[in-house]
Amino acid sequence: MNIYLMRHFKVDFKWDTKYNSKEFKLACEKYDNSNIIPQKTSFGIENIKIYTSDLIRSQLTYKALKTKKETHRTSLINEVPIIPFINTYFRLPTFIWMILGRIQWYLNIKKQVETKRDTYIKINKLICKLENEKRDILLIGHGFYFSQLKKVLKKNKYSGNGKNYYKNGEVIKFNKIIESTHLNQKTE
Repeated sequence: MNIYLMRHFKVDFKWDTKYNSKEFKLACEKYDNSNIIPQKTSFGIENIKIYTSDLIRSQLTYKALKTKKETHRTSLINEVPIIPFINTYFRLPTFIWMILGRIQWYLNIKKQVETKRDTYIKINKLICKLENEKRDILLIGHGFYFSQLKKVLKKNKYSGNGKNYYKNGEVIKFNKIIESTHLNQKTE
């Protein structure tokens, strides 16, 4: 069984350099609802089951593949959302909003709608579901989520590229490592 991770195609959205908390929240919503920039991919999808997240950029990436294969949507591969870490009218650099939001996520601070604990529960449910499928799977999803998913796949004896950043449209393969057991036989 192979699990392929494909990060959605590039989103047609330009982040501003600074936001206050309300502006940052609106920018995140606009990003989540923006179109994608289609690109070419050489990944073959003949004998594979496809899952996409519920987010529009994942759905649009699937459509851009121009396949007649059915897709299955699941919130189990939705990106980990970021919301403002504080409410303020003061404008902060975008990277500060992103970094501090992820720090709150990492520390399981409930200010974020999804904590690290929540993400890992979601990932473990997904892996359980996929292993019950017993077939090759393509997941069309999101960069930060995939960086967390690959950690859990590695812990569950999957081999694959363990890098932390996935390019848009890039496909990474993970496969289950089959451990052979040696029986000790007595010789007479």
